[in-house]
Amino acid sequence: MGFQPVLQFARRVAGAVLLAALAAGGAHAQMKGKAFTVLVVTDLSTVYSDTSGKGSVDAVKMAIDDFGGKVNGVPIRMIVLDNKLDVGITVNKTRQLIETEGVNLITDVTGSAAAIEVSKLAKQYKVTTTFVSPGTTELTNRYCSKYAWHYAWDTYALANLAATHVTKLGSKRWYFITADYAFGHSLLEQFSRAAKAAGAEVAGNDMVPFPNDDFSSYLLKAQASKADAIGILESGQDLRNAAKQAGEFGLMNGTVRIVPGQMNLSDVAALGLPAWSGAILADPWYWNIDDRASAWAARFTKQFGFTPGSLHAGNYSAVTQVLDAVKRTGTDDPDRIAAALEGSTFDDFFARHATWRKADHIVVHDMYLEQVKRPQDVKTKDDVFKVLSVVPGNEAFMPASISTCKHDW
Repeated sequence: MGFQPVLQFARRVAGAVLLAALAAGGAHAQMKGKAFTVLVVTDLSTVYSDTSGKGSVDAVKMAIDDFGGKVNGVPIRMIVLDNKLDVGITVNKTRQLIETEGVNLITDVTGSAAAIEVSKLAKQYKVTTTFVSPGTTELTNRYCSKYAWHYAWDTYALANLAATHVTKLGSKRWYFITADYAFGHSLLEQFSRAAKAAGAEVAGNDMVPFPNDDFSSYLLKAQASKADAIGILESGQDLRNAAKQAGEFGLMNGTVRIVPGQMNLSDVAALGLPAWSGAILADPWYWNIDDRASAWAARFTKQFGFTPGSLHAGNYSAVTQVLDAVKRTGTDDPDRIAAALEGSTFDDFFARHATWRKADHIVVHDMYLEQVKRPQDVKTKDDVFKVLSVVPGNEAFMPASISTCKHDW
């Protein structure tokens, strides 16, 4: 080979190498940060520490590891904020971390009041946010945002399933015991609406300070009202306190239906199966729904030593879906991520037949109506819920037509 052919060959090789480098660099150049940072805002130390807490942190870690630890050539890192259900801590620390750590994604956010404030921060700083733990419908109504999504469940869906079903079973007179903060207020609004729509009346309601460990006076008032259904519109440790005392007053013997506001697998483990047997609940996910759910749960259990609840699974799913969108778009730009998510559909081990609804930024997916099994019916550890029905997302969640989200973006 002469000098000129060799030179031409060398130029062609060099050009090909340069084009490849430019192509690779172009893909990474759209990532503004040197890392994609996921902030998990959760309760590690108070009443929701087992319903979300460490399990949600574990799930996010698992999601990042399963994704390969990188997206579009940059590492994915996780920061954890223990918000202790304190709104002030949540707002101040989240803002600080956004400003100093370059947060790209916020997930979980225990506490509805805290979540509302985080939604404002997400809008102000343009940070993609997936709310998994909080339930208030305000997140997709008054406080909806281009950058925030209500991912796993909300109070409308819980009430639509549980209150409607229990009323149709014959409970026509309801009494509510309600947590006095944003989550409880939203549950009360939605449970009352659903019960009345199904033909029931509301005999009374008590707003209960949060947190609380003495529900005796409220339970006695509910009993005196002659209600045939008592909605304990609580979650976490407060729900357990109320259920335990209801059992002590003989209210769990089947004469009155006790309906939990938001119940998790960890609640059954905390009080034992007999304390809950027969209770009816709505759930966004359960580890033994089908093979896909149980396969993921088995991996989680092997790695972390306990069976995951719905909020743990929801955080894994939310982070994975956002990372998929970042990979598809080739960028961490929050506006392009929002555009990629809006109206798109997916189906994973957690969210079935799911849509990122453009109108109000709720993720609509199948929900499950369940009943706590009797001890003699439990064959496998932690298989404590019987699925009564699968409710399609468009029947479970608030119709977009009645949402008050302005969608002004």
